[in-house]
Amino acid sequence: MNTPVPAAPDAPAAPDAPAAWVTCPQCATQLPCYNLASSRYFGCFKCRSYLWAVPEAVGKAQRRDGFKTARPPGPSLPLGTVVELGGYRCRLTGYQVRGEKDDRTAEWREYQLTPATPLPGDELPLDFPLQLAEYQGHWLLIRRATAFPEKAGPYAVQDKEWQDEQTGHRYRMWHRYRPVIREAIGEFDWDILEDEQLKIKEYTSPPYLLTSEQRGQQTPTWYLAEHLEPAQVAAAFYLPVTALPVRVGIGAAQPGASKGWAELKRLTIGAVFLLSLTQLLISWSPTAVHQTQEFTITEPAAGATTKMLVSESFDIKGPSALAIELEAPDLANHWVEATVSLVNEQTGRGYEFTRSLEYYSGVEDGEKWREGNHQAEALLSTVPAGNYHFNIYPTVDPGTGTTRLTLHLTENTTLWSNYFFALCGLAVLPFIVWWRRRDFEEARWENSDFSPYASAD
Repeated sequence: MNTPVPAAPDAPAAPDAPAAWVTCPQCATQLPCYNLASSRYFGCFKCRSYLWAVPEAVGKAQRRDGFKTARPPGPSLPLGTVVELGGYRCRLTGYQVRGEKDDRTAEWREYQLTPATPLPGDELPLDFPLQLAEYQGHWLLIRRATAFPEKAGPYAVQDKEWQDEQTGHRYRMWHRYRPVIREAIGEFDWDILEDEQLKIKEYTSPPYLLTSEQRGQQTPTWYLAEHLEPAQVAAAFYLPVTALPVRVGIGAAQPGASKGWAELKRLTIGAVFLLSLTQLLISWSPTAVHQTQEFTITEPAAGATTKMLVSESFDIKGPSALAIELEAPDLANHWVEATVSLVNEQTGRGYEFTRSLEYYSGVEDGEKWREGNHQAEALLSTVPAGNYHFNIYPTVDPGTGTTRLTLHLTENTTLWSNYFFALCGLAVLPFIVWWRRRDFEEARWENSDFSPYASAD
């Protein structure tokens, strides 16, 4: 989700003049140097030579390598700019394009950050931000990690996962590769070409990416990268967001589509609990009113119709939900069908339903069997207050004879259907959020060889 920022922030102050200049031994171009104490490696922006040099020392410059072609589109951020990032005042001094030795298409850009003003103490803080990295419009602020897996013990990486006990973040293997340098411009305080000997392992736990860099059998060095929105980078460098590369796809450390998933789950569970408690209290409420009326159904003579049955009048306090149960206890190997109409004696309005009752039993191959039921139920909701009676129009199976029909009426019955509809409604939003999160994560892990969703493809 992009954070909106002003289209064009105010311009920053003009960059300071370089502390010294280094002459490129290949094309004699003057290259700026801001960090006299540490910078020894430089990339020429004109001839693309890569050189070692001692600033301010005449003749102390040697070409180490070169890059044949420029890698478009070039730096998106202006070298020499001073910015506030990661709680420090930094200067952007170097730019490089990196790729993977085993993947010609993978390519990203890294920007070196150095202190713009002296920091207290003789050494840089362990978490000083070292790099800004950009891949397909996704930005990471990289600094030295203060917590990482050890080679052995309870913090070891097991099954390509590791959990930081301090923060609770669980990191999963994302990628591993050997880097290759494809272009370099500006100044650097280490020989970036030596990084081509590194083995890189990356573990993701959005919005973080934990990276291990290992040279041979040496102890790995760990870095922690934090996701930055393009708007944050643009604001830090006083640039419009449109000046930065367009973001493509889902980044390795890009936060998920639903940041409030845990909170939503808690709210949903709480709502389900309150809904269930309310439904139970209603179901246990003593407001229900019961009454029973009995009728006798006599099978009509041939060619005649069954006589309509009329119940006694009764009052409904309403508006009320009515539960009606029909029972034919004497029914045996026959059926009875009843059309029931609840009639309002003041308005003449009727509420009608039809139910069938059938019951069969017997013995077959020494096994007793039965099917059907002596009871059938109906529910009428929101019946207004008033005086009512039932008109019952029965139809009987020939040979049924005389049978009893009992009508049980419960007023203010609990509508469990509404409860289940409400539960379904509460489940819709978490399901949509869950589906969006899963779809988002599947899209993220398409860029990884260690996708937990690979088996679903």
